[in-house]
Amino acid sequence: MVCPYCKNTIKEKSAAVACPRCFTQHHRNCWEEHNGCAVPDCYGNPDVKAVAENVGNKTIDEILHGPKVTVSAPVKGTICPECGKECGPGESRCTFCGHDFNPEKKQEPPDDFEKEFRERYREKAGFKFRLRIALFTSIGIVAVLIVSSIIFSYIKLNEYYSSEEYRIKLFVKEWKYSLESEDIFKYRDLLDKDYQYIEKSGKPVNFDERAKRIQKMFEIYKKIKVQTDDLIISKDTSSANYSNVTFNQTITLDKKEEKGKKTFRLYRDSVSAKWKIFREYFE
Repeated sequence: MVCPYCKNTIKEKSAAVACPRCFTQHHRNCWEEHNGCAVPDCYGNPDVKAVAENVGNKTIDEILHGPKVTVSAPVKGTICPECGKECGPGESRCTFCGHDFNPEKKQEPPDDFEKEFRERYREKAGFKFRLRIALFTSIGIVAVLIVSSIIFSYIKLNEYYSSEEYRIKLFVKEWKYSLESEDIFKYRDLLDKDYQYIEKSGKPVNFDERAKRIQKMFEIYKKIKVQTDDLIISKDTSSANYSNVTFNQTITLDKKEEKGKKTFRLYRDSVSAKWKIFREYFE
């Protein structure tokens, strides 16, 4: 016997199923796959059931001689080219393997919400990019200003520490330290060979006499403190090797204190480039 579904011979009766309507034998697998009888005019065929007419309480004579009802052919589904199984009519994808029946279907344009979302995302991304550029630019400008300020300060400081004004201030500090430390050798080294000390009376005192007086002061007093204020340095217009230094001096010898205005006339040796005192005034 031949199975009406697969058209193959049924070899074993144990593997066959008979239709309860027309008693036609089917393979069990074919019966289950077709979900019923495969005989075209049998009511057990699921395709026939789908288009069967409900006659209600009509007699056979009324059915045969009544108005004919045109029965449309059953709508067949789509055969999947991938797995070979039949899917329901109107399906866009195979219900068994998921194969797309319309692969060239055009993509639907995005709706208004998606367009607005993309526009806002682009605006936000652009704003963040501009903000990042502004931040990096500001950091670069600040960095350039800081580096420029450091370089400018270094140049100015280098110029100041290399200037004669700074050297003269150091010279005055050395003179002050030689008195407070009672170092007669250091003190003598700061005086020029033509040094003269001009007293308040206008009487000049030469190098040796001034050195003797300072040495005697060191021997008499145990503590000497020198304070200098309002230091003014003025260059000599006649030569760059001469300068004038004026300041207010307060010298404390133990408990004795003496105040006055001190003026140095300095000379810079052309060989050693060291400043020396060649005139000293005290008022």
